[in-house]
Amino acid sequence: MNKLFLLVFTLSLCAYQSNAQIGYYTDALNYSRTNSIGTARTQALGGAQVALGGDINAAYANPAGLGFNRSSVVTFTPSINFSNSDSEYFGQLADDSKANFNIANLGVIFNFAKSDYEDSKFKGGSFAITMTRENNFHQDILYDGYNEQIQGKSSIVDSWIDQAWGTPTDRLINLGYPYDAYNHYLISDYGDPSQPGYDKYMGYLPDSTIRELGDFPRQIETIKNKGSQYQWDFSAGGNYNDIIYFGASLGLNSIKYSNESLYSESEFLYNDQPDDIINEISTRSTVDVRGTGVSGTFGLIARPLDLVRFGVSLTTPTHYWLSEETSEDLLTSYNSWDYHDPNSSEVIRLEDFYDEYFTESTYQIKTPMKLTTGLAFFLGKTGFISADIDFIDYSKSKIKSSDFDVTDDNLAISTLYQKTINWRVGSEFRVSSFRVRGGYSYEGDPYDNSSIDNSIRKVSGGIGYRNREFFVDVSAVHSKWSSSRSPYTIYSFGDPNEDISPTAFIENKNLNVSVTFGINF
Repeated sequence: MNKLFLLVFTLSLCAYQSNAQIGYYTDALNYSRTNSIGTARTQALGGAQVALGGDINAAYANPAGLGFNRSSVVTFTPSINFSNSDSEYFGQLADDSKANFNIANLGVIFNFAKSDYEDSKFKGGSFAITMTRENNFHQDILYDGYNEQIQGKSSIVDSWIDQAWGTPTDRLINLGYPYDAYNHYLISDYGDPSQPGYDKYMGYLPDSTIRELGDFPRQIETIKNKGSQYQWDFSAGGNYNDIIYFGASLGLNSIKYSNESLYSESEFLYNDQPDDIINEISTRSTVDVRGTGVSGTFGLIARPLDLVRFGVSLTTPTHYWLSEETSEDLLTSYNSWDYHDPNSSEVIRLEDFYDEYFTESTYQIKTPMKLTTGLAFFLGKTGFISADIDFIDYSKSKIKSSDFDVTDDNLAISTLYQKTINWRVGSEFRVSSFRVRGGYSYEGDPYDNSSIDNSIRKVSGGIGYRNREFFVDVSAVHSKWSSSRSPYTIYSFGDPNEDISPTAFIENKNLNVSVTFGINF
């Protein structure tokens, strides 16, 4: 646990080094922790599909399932997503919500099955071109509260002091926000350049020439996430003697992600009275990511009996090539305060200060391999029960870049993340031409050590209607998970391993409703 705290502390200090960008280890997890949103039928079953076949989503999950198709199919799945977040910050509650319309799946299957009258153990197969939504990034988060932290520090300014520690003032320009804070008269240096070890022990404090910054500010952050992750699959599956089904697919992946975070501190108290020097400190950061990737999936399904099927699929690591544009700004608003420069007789009227800067970078991410096994039991023509298990090791992700040093990011990936097991179970029951479905899924916590449980739980259900010419399926999936957010990172001077950063705890809920329209031809 001490190693974990030291790692996070090191990462937080490196985060503002212009020649050592940090934080891409979170991208590695975000883009690796995917889920096939897919067709409404698949969603209603909780995603348990690896041993089933007979659905166009097999092109994504297990292309061996295409060997079950006996006709060509074209499908289209529009979807609407409702997200909600409830936050708690220093005992104060807030919530935010967002709705998003998207396309969960579309595609076509071309069937080349042989006639039942042909005397051949190879029964033919199918080729499919599909698009599947792997991730939905749309979410808004808000937390708001008065920082009543008694132990340690209580302002983002204190985090900038930590980051500037040991850095002479003429080198602060490499540190981003601490450099701006120094120019905004939020922090001041202390130390004697003539003394040995000056560079190493250079220190900073809230600007004492003004006076120490007030306490217990109101802290607000709004986070707006947008974007999606899609995969185009070119898949083929075959049927050998109605017992062994096999397939493979080539996946072309795309990522479009943007984030805007607005953070502010205001309503400071000084000697238990409203601070008459400063009105507000606020930051704004944006991230815009675009990228493409490539992957492959190989699968088998065995049907030794009509009542049971065994499935397995292996998804190779996805190699992404990504470009990123970021911006950061800092606004400091004073209440027209007269600042007396201690090194001269100059008096400066402090009102508003604003700085903004931009960065661009390119990098690569390799996601971990995923192995999925599945089992399905068929109850004659009444229906079936299906279950899947995923095995994935998030610590195997890797980052490469010629624009920045990736050493700390890859260290964070191998230290913070772990192996997980995800499982899904679903069932379908037939009533004439109608189908009734239900499912449940669990995605394990990818963090090796965490103060909260980061697993994701989903409950799903749906109905469908099918005849020889067309089909319509409807599904609803409710997801729930916990997360946390710290606006800045600080550690106790008494114990460098003790993280005393203020933290918002967030309960996330998501409802996704999809409708699949399909035509057999």
